Amino acid sequence: MLKTYHLCFSSHREVMYRNAEDMNHSFNCLCSALYKTGSRCLAENDMPSHHHGCYETECPDELIRTKRHAYTLYFNEKYDRKGPLGDPGYFSIVLEGLRHLLAALSYIIRNTVHHGITSTPFEWPYCSANAFFRKELGKLYSPDILLSPAQIERTLPRRAAFDPQWKMGVEGVFLRESVLEVPMVENLYATPKAFNYLITRLSGEDWSKEQEADGNGLPPITLENMESLILQHAVSREQVIADMLRNEKARYAPARLNDLQLCEIIDNQYVTKYHAYSVYHLTDFQKNEIANELYRRHHAGVAQIRRCLVM
Repeated sequence: MLKTYHLCFSSHREVMYRNAEDMNHSFNCLCSALYKTGSRCLAENDMPSHHHGCYETECPDELIRTKRHAYTLYFNEKYDRKGPLGDPGYFSIVLEGLRHLLAALSYIIRNTVHHGITSTPFEWPYCSANAFFRKELGKLYSPDILLSPAQIERTLPRRAAFDPQWKMGVEGVFLRESVLEVPMVENLYATPKAFNYLITRLSGEDWSKEQEADGNGLPPITLENMESLILQHAVSREQVIADMLRNEKARYAPARLNDLQLCEIIDNQYVTKYHAYSVYHLTDFQKNEIANELYRRHHAGVAQIRRCLVM
């Protein structure tokens, strides 16, 4: 029997995605895992250091394992890297009741705002934010070219599987509005105004109080439990939560480079400068030199530099 879950996995020592190609390949791996396990995705958000998703599935273990295994094979081959990618295991919450589910969906969709990556959920192309209420929100763009099922099959790895009804653009990534359970999610939010309100609403006690009406006996969805994997590696949980709440209220664009932008600088400038195959071929001395320059020139944070340089 299908159950609805919030699933999250993370990688606090190194980023899992270094550029747009990696992000797109990750989504394709997720799509193949959904098809292979008979699962459905309501919303997802991929960030370089962690992933949030809301899924209907009978087998969350198999879904996460299948997705991560396929992507790790790609990543290791591309960057000449060995071993598992990311922290072991994953975090899950069973979701029951309308308000419980809406709280989780809204948190997932706006997660880049919590982490200071974007100022609105709609800026991040690697999440579900732009898949819902497309007509009402003026998001009627479509790729110039859609690939045929035969072309899609040639684009994907040999053992990948996909629904022939799914659509893929010429850039080689499945369209989120084609794969996600869009009608179901739109029905849950009811109106585009409610959707806009809930995905930009500030965290607080009102969210928890409203979820009590579901009567499911489950803990409410909160910032703290949704970010359990991130908080367990934090030096100060209180500071991380305070930073997330501050990011929610910010009325300006993030000033710092995000992880993808920093990785592109490392890979396109410094890896080339040292004639290395990838960041995984740099010596410790070279990484320290690069780290000092990134800190001085780009004001990147120490933790961000360490995970992007794999130090």
